[in-house]
Amino acid sequence: MDKPWMKYINVDNLPNEDLKIVASVIGIDPTIKIMCELPGILISVPKNATLPAKIKYILNTYDGSKKSRFELARTCGLSESYIYRIARQRIIK
Repeated sequence: MDKPWMKYINVDNLPNEDLKIVASVIGIDPTIKIMCELPGILISVPKNATLPAKIKYILNTYDGSKKSRFELARTCGLSESYIYRIARQRIIK
């Protein structure tokens, strides 16, 4: 923490529920840093923000087997059929 007054910020006195959720996920110190460095900025995290990285991972990892498809589905939180469609698109191209 940089400023002496920052030690008086805790999860209970954060200004809104969104910041309380952020603090529960990443911790209070990173949350305070976000509050101080990005005041007034609205941050929106799209539901599928990690999808492009998951697709690249699947394309680099999938070996065509049912077992691989099952493991990738579990690891990436996607359905086996979606992984199969991703792999088919690579083959078609």
